[in-house]
Amino acid sequence: MGQQFSDQTQLVLNKLPEKVAKHVTLVRESGSLTYEEFLGRVAELNDVTAKVAAGQEKHLLFEVQPGSDSSAFWKVVVRVVCTKINKSSGIVEASRIMNLYQFLQLYKDITSQAAGVLAQSSTSEDLDENLSSVTSCQASLWMGRVKQLTDEEECCICMDGRVDLILPCAHSFCQKCIDK
Repeated sequence: MGQQFSDQTQLVLNKLPEKVAKHVTLVRESGSLTYEEFLGRVAELNDVTAKVAAGQEKHLLFEVQPGSDSSAFWKVVVRVVCTKINKSSGIVEASRIMNLYQFLQLYKDITSQAAGVLAQSSTSEDLDENLSSVTSCQASLWMGRVKQLTDEEECCICMDGRVDLILPCAHSFCQKCIDK
């Protein structure tokens, strides 16, 4: 019975526009995500970006914003800080805060891109040279994707404020509307 439902769900997903299907998949995935799996993905993203940025001057660092994961409703309130750091000077060049949904989108984007780059690099004899020559995986480009994810959301009530919270149903709200 469960398999039949899953097959029917997949048929419906295949008929949806790509953006909607991606959204449904992310919402479904975030619903079943455990806290330990979430922390594992944060650690994995740090490992992947460190490997890909091995020959580059800048890299991204991901960490859970302190205190944002202390509630039983962590999926709603957790925030992940994405920081772009200049490795030679240690200076933080940019920083953005993402909610769980945005983090999962970025996680999928980066891991899928990096998988191809790392697979290609593993066949090369000079790993560092190959990694540094790949422009599609630079920290600045990924930080641009983070900016895009965090800027494009607007409150679905007032259509004016920047989204502070995205519920599992995908409705987006600003803090002012939530308070009301």
